[in-house]
Amino acid sequence: MNRIKISPLATRPIEKVEASVQSKIPVGMEPSLQSPLFGCCEAASSFSDSCLFVPLHYEQNYQYPLVVWLHNNGDDPRQLHRVMPQISLQNFVAVAPQAALGELHAGYYWDQDPASIDYATDAVIAAIDYASARTKIHSQRIFIAGYGDAGTMAFRVALTHPDIFAGVASLNGPLPEGSTPLSRWSSSRGVEVFWAHCRKSVEFEQEQLCRQLKLLHVAGFSVTLRQYPGCDGLSLTILGDLNRWIMQMFKSTIV
Repeated sequence: MNRIKISPLATRPIEKVEASVQSKIPVGMEPSLQSPLFGCCEAASSFSDSCLFVPLHYEQNYQYPLVVWLHNNGDDPRQLHRVMPQISLQNFVAVAPQAALGELHAGYYWDQDPASIDYATDAVIAAIDYASARTKIHSQRIFIAGYGDAGTMAFRVALTHPDIFAGVASLNGPLPEGSTPLSRWSSSRGVEVFWAHCRKSVEFEQEQLCRQLKLLHVAGFSVTLRQYPGCDGLSLTILGDLNRWIMQMFKSTIV
């Protein structure tokens, strides 16, 4: 049975995370190489740099859910340290791989050509291995998320590797529409989907959302769709809802 769950509009206005997130980090918890809360940038493999986020009060005997965060276009993996405090300081381990195209000062970009797709998939898998080697991860609670084009890439990686991911979160990013992203639809429809959409988005219009939502509905996916007022932007409200969506899935599995 397919399930499309649409929430009422969020009442809070869209806020830019990049402009406000630093003021939300508790005093004394600013990112640093010495902080037990934040990991540092290290090579996850020969082709990709990743950032690791270790939660507050990390418990070595607990298997944490893992969030794989794909950074925005024009940014880099260090965005993880600005975003995760707004998702949760203690619920998840998180890791962010680096996109293939770009450079440090101008940022990196997720492209949808076959070579970039292959690179992104390899980088995500290497980042998961990197996080798993350094922290305790629950292998059945791995989620991938991103905003805009990064959300589209998150969709693509999760739907082609459903054996790895429990869920995918695309924050104002459409479904990919090339290189047969639904080629494994019969097995990938077991991946839970969180889809956030800004109602006045220029980059991801309502018409495209409705068309793609119908496609997922017909294919039998379980989709949690939430719409927000305003134009394009990654808001604190969206990130908070992402945290609640992941945690709610854990509660629903408790018998």
